[in-house]
Amino acid sequence: MSDENQKEQGIWKCVCRYFSKKETVRETIEDLIEEAGQNEDQSTLSRQEQIFLNNILYLRDKRCRHVMVPRAEIDAFPKDGSIEDLLKLMIEKGHSKIPVYNESLDDIVGMVHLRDVAQALMNGDKKNKVETLINSNVTFISPSMHISDLLSFMQKNKMHLALVVDEYGGVDGLVTIEDLLEEIVGDIQDEYDVDPEPAIIRKDAYTIVADASAELEEIKEKTGIDLCANREEEESSVDTLGGLVCAIAERLPQRGEVIETKDGLQFRVLDVDARRIKKVMIVMKHEAKNSHSVAAN
Repeated sequence: MSDENQKEQGIWKCVCRYFSKKETVRETIEDLIEEAGQNEDQSTLSRQEQIFLNNILYLRDKRCRHVMVPRAEIDAFPKDGSIEDLLKLMIEKGHSKIPVYNESLDDIVGMVHLRDVAQALMNGDKKNKVETLINSNVTFISPSMHISDLLSFMQKNKMHLALVVDEYGGVDGLVTIEDLLEEIVGDIQDEYDVDPEPAIIRKDAYTIVADASAELEEIKEKTGIDLCANREEEESSVDTLGGLVCAIAERLPQRGEVIETKDGLQFRVLDVDARRIKKVMIVMKHEAKNSHSVAAN
């Protein structure tokens, strides 16, 4: 019997054994992943297969608000701008599609695709307004929509992009099909992607510099510092470092401002614009370090 046949029979025996316990399919796969992690040398599942299966299992727990590009980071273009200027933006940002708005980002009127821009340039229309190229087929979704449902919807309707709107109809974020696929297979980069600066940098035992968009759980995983510890109720509802700093300050701090907590943490705002914090330095006193430290993974 070939090694491949033995491997297939091994997987089948595992599945049959777990189903004989009358577990659900989800429980069966979870058990297989757990067993594979404990006995990697004898496992019939590769490490990559374990990661894919685990990511797929937890898709149902994630919603669009967890994966969307936040409003402050959306690249959009006014409908009365020129096609030439739109092309410059698309090249600079590396996008093949751009949302187009009327008065503001909350008034999206459609999308423009790179191929339509290229066709217009070939026709000598680079000075024309972008509104002549708009495709009005725009999809708006709720931030609470499950990403598994959105992925199925996008596949069925041959869509690549959707806008997330809040309860008042304002644009809250943007989701692409690439964002959804990355939840399963990990980061997807092409030859035009530039490796970003590390979002979280540990300077020393008491100092961390991080992008304000860094999630608190990610900071905990990478540095062992639990910023969720000892937080007030309104502060515990935020997911990102910038959100935590704003919740503690109860406003948008200014560049260079230091926000200090009761338990000895200092958040120094290194970069901020008119709408959001961009970079923060976290400084811990010795006693604060001890109270926020967790066991490293």
